[in-house]
Amino acid sequence: MIEKPPKWEELLSGELIRKVHDSKETQEILSKAQKEYVYWDKFKYYLFPKNVTPKEAWAFLKISRSSNEKTPIKSITGSTFTYNLPKSLYQKLNFIDTHGAGLLKSFKDRPSSTQTVKYIISSLAEEAIASSQIEGANTTHKVAKEMILSQRKPRNRSEQMIVNNYLAMQRVSEWKDMDLTEQMLLDLQKTITDQTIDEPTSVGRFRNDEDQIVVSDPITGEIAHIPFKREKMLSELKRLIDYANKPEDDDDFTHPVVKATILHFWFAYLHPFVDGNGRSSRALFYWYLLKNNYWLIEYISVSRTIKQSRKAYDNAFLYSENDDNDLTYFLLYNAEIFKKSILQFLEYFAEKMKEVDESKKTTSLLGIFNSRQVMLLKYFLSHIDEYTDVITHQNKHGISRPSAYNDLSFLVGKGYLAKTRKGKRLVYMPNATKIKEIFN
Repeated sequence: MIEKPPKWEELLSGELIRKVHDSKETQEILSKAQKEYVYWDKFKYYLFPKNVTPKEAWAFLKISRSSNEKTPIKSITGSTFTYNLPKSLYQKLNFIDTHGAGLLKSFKDRPSSTQTVKYIISSLAEEAIASSQIEGANTTHKVAKEMILSQRKPRNRSEQMIVNNYLAMQRVSEWKDMDLTEQMLLDLQKTITDQTIDEPTSVGRFRNDEDQIVVSDPITGEIAHIPFKREKMLSELKRLIDYANKPEDDDDFTHPVVKATILHFWFAYLHPFVDGNGRSSRALFYWYLLKNNYWLIEYISVSRTIKQSRKAYDNAFLYSENDDNDLTYFLLYNAEIFKKSILQFLEYFAEKMKEVDESKKTTSLLGIFNSRQVMLLKYFLSHIDEYTDVITHQNKHGISRPSAYNDLSFLVGKGYLAKTRKGKRLVYMPNATKIKEIFN
């Protein structure tokens, strides 16, 4: 577990303030620490002048971090979670606003209607896979993506977790114009946990005190957080729902990304279910941003980026809890993750637009194929041992099932694909020799 910061109030004195003010070196180190918003576990290793200890410097840093923004979140001890708005957070929020709610700066237009369906399906799949893997689903990305796109039935608990999360993310997208309710949260948890936990009676209900829920380190088993008892949890959950549904006004405005992150943290902190709390809290973040017209969230997978830095995600929770309920750590982490997810999508979108342009050029040269068929043949050119089916082709390109069937049947008729059975499924295998002839 992480080390708790020292009791800084006990170290404050007029002598300390004078020492820090008179030391340019200390001031520069503190400025760097504030800019990066480091926690004590890193700060204590900074090299300060001999007459200033790390603990003394930390006390001075805490003065500059005196939080001036309150959240509605109450800690177990009854104190309020607060946060700061450092310049680095403003910068990240500005980037997110420009790209996530406005038009894409890097492109003239949003994705077309066909691309929209295709990318949203892909994004929902990515989010479902990553969010489930964060919670322990043990399935490769390739297998999971194939399962979702082909709509085959899950073979084990890990695959069931991913399918459940995919269905849950679809539901959340449908709820974007609705106010949050307890029943929606129960339905969400039921969808997320269906057929994946040992005790079916824990599905679709809030936890009881008898469940004895604690949040612990998965490796060491050390307890990191003991949530409220049921009665207090339910009253706090009602406050969370009221806060989520409360319209923002000029006198009491909270930035939508900040508010979505507060909801994410608050829900996880309350831990209202026996299982499915992490996935539900990330889905709540996603719902609130959609509700507030951050349309790009439908095209990106925040959980995939979180999975790439899982330890930092866990630490952001712990830092905020252990450092005087300072939610700035969690806000900065989530804003950075959101920004990285957008950048990954922009890169992906640019690559796909390049592929589309190349396919159009190839299509004009080959004449008889449409761009989807060209993309499929090019894919099989370097993946000769793989296969596709009508549903997968349909979902990949956001087209109707008859169109997907016609695409594949045409290629079968021309000898580029061969139909065969894989279990009960009808699949299409590439004729590698004939495909190579077209592109040579």
